[in-house]
Amino acid sequence: MNNPLLIPIIGPKEVGKSTFTTQFIFSQFIEEYDPTIESYRKQIEIDNEILIVELYDFYQNDYLIYGFTKEVYKQSHGFVLIYSIIDRNSFNRLQDYLKEIYLIKNSDDFPIIIVGNKNDVENLRQVKKEEGEEFAFKNGCPFFEISTKARYNIDETIITLLREIRKYPFDSKSNSNSKIKFKFKFKIKFKIKFKF
Repeated sequence: MNNPLLIPIIGPKEVGKSTFTTQFIFSQFIEEYDPTIESYRKQIEIDNEILIVELYDFYQNDYLIYGFTKEVYKQSHGFVLIYSIIDRNSFNRLQDYLKEIYLIKNSDDFPIIIVGNKNDVENLRQVKKEEGEEFAFKNGCPFFEISTKARYNIDETIITLLREIRKYPFDSKSNSNSKIKFKFKFKIKFKIKFKF
């Protein structure tokens, strides 16, 4: 695959989508940020193959202009679907996000990885690890619990998804270019505070 592999980071607000993205790209935990739509690229070597990954960090999926969301979904090669283990409601919404992906991709067999974030605050846990594993298993998806704050299982999540993407039989006419063409312009604002 010579073109960038487009991977949206999907989930409700405040589950750690932006911190997941910036930890993978920059190895930095962002304490404060202005929610926006952002995309980042990174080159990575997996199994002796150089791949270019483009992560789309969505603020809140149901907040976005649907036409833009649909176009990104259609051209995507895989998805990271994130919930927070300390927020039961974010876990309960996973099925709705999956249904939307399946509808737009016209397939219920597509590279998706389920991720439970914030396992560094075990005392606040509302969703058992076994629940996340069972949900992922029922939907045929790999599963990881991660901590974006501690940078735990971040790279492993993306590497696992990329291996799933490499196995998937993409139509040569689809997903040929990850450049998203749309008529809307978004002003990018990204105020960050790095924590060292």
